[in-house]
Amino acid sequence: MKKKCYWAKMLCVASFSLAALTTFADGKEQKDGKQSCTAASQEDRTQLEMIAKVLGEGKAYAALAFLDAAKLDTPVARLYRAHALRQTAQFDQAGELYQQLLATCVGGLAYQGLGLLAEMQEQHDTAIGFLKIASRMLPVDSKVRGDYGYVLMMYGDHQPALSELLTAIELDGSNRLAIHNLIMLMYKTGQDERATQLASDFNITEQHLQGIRRESGLPAFKINQRQQFSSGSCYGNTQLCTGILSPQLEVVQ
Repeated sequence: MKKKCYWAKMLCVASFSLAALTTFADGKEQKDGKQSCTAASQEDRTQLEMIAKVLGEGKAYAALAFLDAAKLDTPVARLYRAHALRQTAQFDQAGELYQQLLATCVGGLAYQGLGLLAEMQEQHDTAIGFLKIASRMLPVDSKVRGDYGYVLMMYGDHQPALSELLTAIELDGSNRLAIHNLIMLMYKTGQDERATQLASDFNITEQHLQGIRRESGLPAFKINQRQQFSSGSCYGNTQLCTGILSPQLEVVQ
C-alpha cells in the first residue's frame, strides 16, 4: 500500500515545457487542422508562471484558487487546472478537461496528462496508449519521453522502456526522475552492479538508492553492503539525466 501511495505522489506532478507558457490558442486553424497559438500577454504570462510555481511546489489546491482568481480561459490555464485537479484526485474533472484540450495547441501535453491520470489509476494499457501519442507529438520533450518509459517499465516492456528513458536523459540532463527510473529499471532487470554505477555517476545518495531498491521490490542493503558514492555528472554533451512521472512540477510544455 505504501508503494502505491508513493507512486501516486510521484505521478501527481507531470511535466510541461516552458514553451507552453508563451503560447495560447487563438482559434485559427493550421494546415494540419490543429489550432495555432499566439503569444501570451505579459500579465497573463506572469500569472501563469506564478501558478506553475505553486503547482511545482505541490500546492495543487492553492493553484486552483489562483486559477479561479485569475479568470484565465486559455489552453495553458486549462491545462494547469487539469493538472491541479489530477493532483487533488478529482480524476473525472481532470479527464474531461484533458479531453477538451486534445485539439488545442497544448494537445500533446493533454495526452500526457491523460496518460498520467490513467497510470495513477493503474490502467497501464490506457496509460501506454496516451503516452505513446504524447511522445509522438512531442518527440523532444524529455519529461514526456521519460513518462512513457516509466509506464512501459511498469508494464514489463523493459527494452522499449530503456530506450525511452535513455532518450529522456540525453534530451535533458536535469530530468532527475528519469535517472531514478533508469536505476529502478536496472534493478528490475537484475543489473544491480549497473544500477550502483549509475547511482555513482549521477551522484545519487545512498538513502535515495535504498528507496529505489525498495520500490523495485528488492530488500534494502545490509549494513556491510552500503555503498559510498562519489560525485558524478550526467552523460551526454547536453547534460541530460532521466526521470518519469516527474515529481518536479509539470511546468508547462
